[in-house]
Amino acid sequence: MGVKNAVKRVVVGLGATGLLSSALLTGTVASASASTIPNGHIQICAQGNYSAYVEVHPAELGGGMTTVGMSSTVQRPGNCWIHKLSTHGVDAPVDVWGIRPDGSTFHVGAASYNSKDGLGLGAQGTVSRPTMAKW
Repeated sequence: MGVKNAVKRVVVGLGATGLLSSALLTGTVASASASTIPNGHIQICAQGNYSAYVEVHPAELGGGMTTVGMSSTVQRPGNCWIHKLSTHGVDAPVDVWGIRPDGSTFHVGAASYNSKDGLGLGAQGTVSRPTMAKW
């Protein structure tokens, strides 16, 4: 009976350690990402196995005026780009694009950016199964 309890404690202990490690890693990544994007900035990180970039489209301000649109530089896997961009308090549509090895592009995801906040975007997954993260 003492051996069974010892085995249970080891298994439970390992499970708890795994969960704790996973929670620590997840918490570290999430909070580090969120805390690094200052208000008025947009970031793109190529976190998948392909290069990526973000495109911010002009947004209507009223009276025939729009915000400035722009695109980031292309980021290779593992790299990030961050830039300050004002939308004057309106939501601007954003698209994240991936680049295949042959140079053609594919849509990874869409979001909305308002410079009153910061926005981080991650192009994740693979060329055949892209996903987008937001922070």
